[in-house]
Amino acid sequence: MGRANKHLKEVFLLTTTMLLALPVSADLKLPIRLTDNRMVDNDDVGLSKTLEHNFSPEDRARLRKALSDYARNTDPDHQLMLQKRKIMHDSISQRFNECNRDNDDSLDREEATLCLPQVARHFSYVDLDGNGVITLDELENAYAQMVERQREAEAKTQAQQAIVSDSDSDKSKNKSKPSTAVIPANSTVNSTGKDVSALRKRPS
Repeated sequence: MGRANKHLKEVFLLTTTMLLALPVSADLKLPIRLTDNRMVDNDDVGLSKTLEHNFSPEDRARLRKALSDYARNTDPDHQLMLQKRKIMHDSISQRFNECNRDNDDSLDREEATLCLPQVARHFSYVDLDGNGVITLDELENAYAQMVERQREAEAKTQAQQAIVSDSDSDKSKNKSKPSTAVIPANSTVNSTGKDVSALRKRPS
């Protein structure tokens, strides 16, 4: 919740800054008067109405793109994903260039067999356009699909392990419950197991 509020404040500040940076025209309608003490409605509907009244479609598109880019650039998860993609691209590109002996920006079957035997075994699958050579884009696409399949397999395995773990936990809970004997109400045996029928009430 705190993170969402912080993000809304950042977006609001960016929007305000962009509004102030725009040239003032005679027909520009401000969304609120400066003397107005009412709270500003900063939800999506209010923002959309403000954009529709004060900006041309081109300006609205530019502002929305700027806000979207800003949100992506400040999201740590998005930054981490971009970082991982860059590392993967650099690694694949380096390997591709090492294997590309004739420097024609593609790998034929011979180059793939000598340098990337695991790729050569699936050459037809990696060669998406079927032209007999593998480009860097095709190789990156194949690696991306492989990573995605591995991720899905790991997620499936984790889900199955969680189900097994929950099942084992339920079984151990059932085993650990102490078994208590149920004594009927009309029984002459008390909770200690002694027969109380022989005990007589002392006369008062």
